[in-house]
Amino acid sequence: MAAGKPDRVRELRKPKQHSRPRLIRRVLLLQVKLFADGLRDFVMMPLSLAAAALGMLSSRNEPEVYLDRLMHFGRESDRWINLFDHYDTDDPGRPVSLDRLAEELEATVLRDYENGGLSARGADHLRDLVSRLRRVRNEAT
Repeated sequence: MAAGKPDRVRELRKPKQHSRPRLIRRVLLLQVKLFADGLRDFVMMPLSLAAAALGMLSSRNEPEVYLDRLMHFGRESDRWINLFDHYDTDDPGRPVSLDRLAEELEATVLRDYENGGLSARGADHLRDLVSRLRRVRNEAT
């Protein structure tokens, strides 16, 4: 295995815990990441052209300086988005990422649910609505 590829080794050793809730969570997070990645690409297309034009017009010695800065931003945002889980999210020194934000959001919602907060009341209302819809359906048949 090539040097500098510890993330792939980590990926192979990652414990596999298969469940439907985990699948749903992973798919939802992938959709958020795909959206973020696409939005970043959409914004970077015109910025790359502007960076090239600005470099050609403003700097004879270093015409690629603005494009290099944009490329650095692209690499950093790629780590932040972590679209295909290539980067280790367990590293405590790692800056905030979409993965970590999703984990914190999930923990907050679960904590709120356990304490009977807004999430629990919302779940209760959803269960009540499903129950009423089932009753209406059963009465109609």
